Amino acid sequence: MFKLHLLGSFLRSNFYLFLLCISLATPLKGFAHSFYRELSLKVRTQGNFQIRMPSNGDLHFSYQLQLGTAVFNEPIIRDYPLDQTQNRILRVFYDKIFLEDGSSLELSGEKVPLTCLFIRGQDNRLAKNNPLLPDILLQVYLVANDYSCTGPINPGWPENGGRKETWDTYLRFDVRDPTIMLPVETLLRYRWNEYSAVLIDSGSVNEGGIVR
Repeated sequence: MFKLHLLGSFLRSNFYLFLLCISLATPLKGFAHSFYRELSLKVRTQGNFQIRMPSNGDLHFSYQLQLGTAVFNEPIIRDYPLDQTQNRILRVFYDKIFLEDGSSLELSGEKVPLTCLFIRGQDNRLAKNNPLLPDILLQVYLVANDYSCTGPINPGWPENGGRKETWDTYLRFDVRDPTIMLPVETLLRYRWNEYSAVLIDSGSVNEGGIVR
C-alpha cells in the first residue's frame, strides 16, 4: 500500500512538471493572451528610416509614439490545425492599441499624426514544421489618421462605394526577434503610395523594449 502511495505521488509530481514544461515552451491559450500583449507593449517607441531613391536623393523619415489604451481587452487568438491530430497548429494573434496625442510620423518636414498600433502576430512554435521560421513573427502597423482604430477594412465596404481599405498612410515592419524588437522588412505607405525602407538608427533598447 505504501509503495502504491509513493508511485502515485511520483506520477503526480512528474505530470505537474510536464505541464509546466509545456506551458513554458508553447503557452496555452489562457496564458498566451498576456504574453502576446506584452509583446505589443515592447514595440520600439521611435525609429529613423531611409528610402533609397538614387535619382532624386535618399528620403529620410522617422516616427515617435506613446502607447495609450488597448482597443481589445486581450489580444485575439486564432488557432488553425495543420493536421488531423491537431498536434500541429498555426496560431495567429491580433492586437490593437490607441496611440497618445503627439505620436507622429515625420516625413519631409511634415508631421502626420499616428493614432493606432495594429499587430498581426504568428506563433510558429506550435506548428513544429519549419526550423527556418522564427518562433514569433510580428507584423507591426503604425497607422495615421485612424482615430477610432477600426481599420484596415472599411466597415461599410462595398455598400458605401469607398475603398476596401481605410489606411492611406502607415509604417509597417516585421519583428523576427522579440528580445530586441528590431524592425525589418519595412514598408512606408504614404497617401496610398508605397516605398520600401531600411532602418538607419535603431538606438538602444532597454528590457521593456523602449528606445532611448
